[in-house]
Amino acid sequence: MRGREPAALGETGPLTGLTADADITDDLLGKSASDLQEDVEIEGNAITGTLKAVTGYTGFSGDEAEQSGHYLALHFASDDAETITVELIGGTVGHPVTLGDDGLIVIRITDKSSQTVRVVASAEGYADNIVTYSLKGLTLAE
Repeated sequence: MRGREPAALGETGPLTGLTADADITDDLLGKSASDLQEDVEIEGNAITGTLKAVTGYTGFSGDEAEQSGHYLALHFASDDAETITVELIGGTVGHPVTLGDDGLIVIRITDKSSQTVRVVASAEGYADNIVTYSLKGLTLAE
């Protein structure tokens, strides 16, 4: 565990320090964040900004039907968490994805009104930090 001493046996407390942002400069499976989105911000539990219409995103999926659409790139980090999982509620994957050390994820958004992003930061001996983000403030560009 990074950043804090483990809890005593049987003791639990909330994890702290989960951060989320969309200011990403890394390669995102063959695209850049600016190829996918603009002015994306996270304030509280709301994600706002514009997702660009993207075609030919072969790095995202081998399934041709998943290679076009609107994609949201996010970065999550926590000094305390041992694992961070992200799930698009209302998405096609249907299960949480455990993030790698870079904390990056790209999610295909098809219905901003009904889909949400659920993030769980976990560490043994602590209560999970669970945050659900609304996508209703996003604009899906033509």
